[in-house]
Amino acid sequence: MENSCAWTGTQYVFRQQHLKGNAVFSYETTAACYINILSYKESQTVRYSLADKAYLLPEGYHVLHYLEVGSKIVIYSEDPCNHIVVVLITPESLPFFHDKYQQETERFAKGYMTASDTRFRLLLDQLLELSETDLLYRMRADLLILEMLLYQIQTLAEQNETVPQKVAVKDHYEKVLRVKAIIEEDLSKNHSIPELAKQVGTNVQYLKKYFKQYFGKTVLNYAIEKKMAYAKELILTGNYLVSDVARMTGYKHATHFTTAFKKHFGFIPNSLRYSLLLQPAAEVWVTLEQAIQISTLQMLL
Repeated sequence: MENSCAWTGTQYVFRQQHLKGNAVFSYETTAACYINILSYKESQTVRYSLADKAYLLPEGYHVLHYLEVGSKIVIYSEDPCNHIVVVLITPESLPFFHDKYQQETERFAKGYMTASDTRFRLLLDQLLELSETDLLYRMRADLLILEMLLYQIQTLAEQNETVPQKVAVKDHYEKVLRVKAIIEEDLSKNHSIPELAKQVGTNVQYLKKYFKQYFGKTVLNYAIEKKMAYAKELILTGNYLVSDVARMTGYKHATHFTTAFKKHFGFIPNSLRYSLLLQPAAEVWVTLEQAIQISTLQMLL
């Protein structure tokens, strides 16, 4: 009997354009699509108009809009420090988000806006630092944009899985969302649960209860997951020492960070650094199994 397999085609189709300094972007759609406006950290508030309505994109935010056929959008970049990335995406490339949009058009009437946290700023910085002379520039840029897009709509997916369609206690939900945003905003900070509860105007008991209810994990576990994911991204850039990464994720001592990293991933952070040093030309990351082997060897030595 012959073996058979099914081919899986990619479904992601998008275009990107960068606006730097004082510039105007104008586009009229010939087919329905989504437009994603990504703003770098130095960028000031950006004005744009869509279907003859005026909008403002605050500093430190990004927004995703759905454009009908024949829609016209004009983006005004009016500051020399501005750097805006505009991405056009087919609805077929965003099946989950598109379904949500069709079901809740009023909710997304003014677009889907997300704040730029530490992880998002890192991805944007990596995109900015890419050299257009690199033969793999287009592929690298596309991968980074896809990761940012995934990160934007990931929170929506998490809410869809863990939050009931009708939130019984809206006030509590809004408060735990604020706590989530505080954690993500600066991963170099360590927040105590009483401190977070005080910032959003609730008590420790309610914060623990509703955070776990809505996001499926404790406040502490959520913070650790975010810190470890960010730490891994920093190490994989090859630009930071482990001690730097420890400081950037809120650890005073590199040894404490290494212990937490190994507990979370199963291998020590230097395993990733060594993989970069051993294979700089190929730029291939070692697999998890290889990393664990390196970690084990180091422990024996």
